[in-house]
Amino acid sequence: MTEEENRIRVGPVDPRYNSLLIALAYFAGGALLYALDLGVLVPDRAPQPLWVWLLLLAGVCAPMLLRRTRPLLGLVLGSAVVLIDLVVGPSLPVWIAYGDLLYAAALFGSARTSQFLERAPLIPIGVGAVALGLWFGDLRIAVWAVSIAALVVVVPIWWARSVRSHRDAAEIERARVQALTRVAELDRHAAITAERQRLARDLHDVVAGHLSSIAIQSEAALRLRDTDPDRALAVLESVRSGSVAALQEMQSMVRLLRNDDADDEATTAGRLADLEPLVASARAAGNAVRIEGPPPPDLDADVDLTAYRILQEALTNAVKHAPGRPVTIRFDSGADRLDIEVTNPVTGKDSPNPGAGHGVRNIAERAAAVGGRARSGREGDEWTTSVQLPLRERQLRERHTT
Repeated sequence: MTEEENRIRVGPVDPRYNSLLIALAYFAGGALLYALDLGVLVPDRAPQPLWVWLLLLAGVCAPMLLRRTRPLLGLVLGSAVVLIDLVVGPSLPVWIAYGDLLYAAALFGSARTSQFLERAPLIPIGVGAVALGLWFGDLRIAVWAVSIAALVVVVPIWWARSVRSHRDAAEIERARVQALTRVAELDRHAAITAERQRLARDLHDVVAGHLSSIAIQSEAALRLRDTDPDRALAVLESVRSGSVAALQEMQSMVRLLRNDDADDEATTAGRLADLEPLVASARAAGNAVRIEGPPPPDLDADVDLTAYRILQEALTNAVKHAPGRPVTIRFDSGADRLDIEVTNPVTGKDSPNPGAGHGVRNIAERAAAVGGRARSGREGDEWTTSVQLPLRERQLRERHTT
């Protein structure tokens, strides 16, 4: 037997085939009860030939073929046969088979049908039992009628309701698990996207920033090698220091990517305390840099790194788009935020749009990542980058204690 044939053989049974087996089983069981003379509930009624009982039994078993597809229609057809059975003389096999129709309607029917069937039989059963007791003048008849009705009518419905409630609970739980899985997948995708964006920003800062500075300084060194050899040598020293710094930052990023347990302090390069090499590099390229107001000490690692990267990008943009022009860096530490402003003069011949690359967007994204904001743009003859970064709780506590 092939694997495909084996899969088909052990697969789920066709619902129609399953319903046919159930109908045949009920008919065979009922026929056995009739053959053993155990099927008639009221022996005092006029006897009927066996074929009548079998015909009624077949009439209530045939709608079982609709138990999965049209359970309510099957119940209606079976109810008509049950009414005839009441007239002829109630028989146990017919009512047992009718119980399966009730079960199927309560389980596979609509929610409204299931709820209706749960309550509908109670009043008719109670009224019928009392009527029988009064008619025959015997309380035992009423108790007997209620017991039989509960066995063949109420129990199948309540059983179906219980199965249905468990099935609905399982479906709800399955839907909840699927929703949680979907949310987890979306979170994972968002985390991957955020990590890619962070790596793109870091690579841009480390690679593009340093390489742009090295290229500009190298060009300046080539231009000055004949006219001012001493200054050209100073520029080349700045190129070397910038190259070493870029290599160190790349190595730091590699360690960060390889070591999941490493903390930011140990693996992330760049702090405002390390601002001087950036300033020296810009000065070596020919831009005079002035710093107004010292940067605040003891910043949180994420804010400190963000401020450093933003200044690195701002200085790179100034050196690239406004070569030889002065740059001013202003720090203003407020009660709950750090303000940074970088300005440099530009003219039309310097750059038609100094913010056309990824640098301005990276500055805004870095500020937003720590809950701050940044704005870059041309104001008259100056290009200004304004940044506001929030101070963390540790810094606020230190300010209050001092």
